[in-house]
Amino acid sequence: MTEHIALCGAIRADQGEAVDCLLETAAARLKQQGVRVAGVLQRRAAHGDTCCADMGLELISTGETIEISQPLGSGSQGCRLDPRGLAEITACLLSELEDGPDLLFLNRFGKGEQEGEGFRQLIGRAVELSIPVLTAVRPPYLDAWRLFTGDLSEELPPMLDPVLDWCLKVTSPAQRIAANA
Repeated sequence: MTEHIALCGAIRADQGEAVDCLLETAAARLKQQGVRVAGVLQRRAAHGDTCCADMGLELISTGETIEISQPLGSGSQGCRLDPRGLAEITACLLSELEDGPDLLFLNRFGKGEQEGEGFRQLIGRAVELSIPVLTAVRPPYLDAWRLFTGDLSEELPPMLDPVLDWCLKVTSPAQRIAANA
């Protein structure tokens, strides 16, 4: 009998943890080992890890960065996330999923996903195709993640070795066969 390995991995990451660096390092190491990684890595402007700071998402497959923040003007209190940029990235990644990557990296499961938007459709499609998904989830969104993924998810500490171990387990040939059975 095959051991159950969750198809979705969530790195539990508190505010200020270098989860973007962790995801970037993991993607690079996995690619060196021949794992076909699709998805996005977050790129922030120099002024930090604040909500909706100037940021873009880099497509792992091409290195292209698509901006996902929009200028709202000084004094604005609203979220600067640009839904058009996010939609463009989602369309690119949905197309990449049809090529059957071994693993999908998504920079965050956050407010948009909690509200039924953001990358939820993309995560759902990856699971339908038995493509494992790795993302980061901050404490305010953990309950929404757990509700969305149920027993399809495993929570991971924000450390490289456990993240790589999980990725290599879910991308092993035996696990891919079991997921498609």
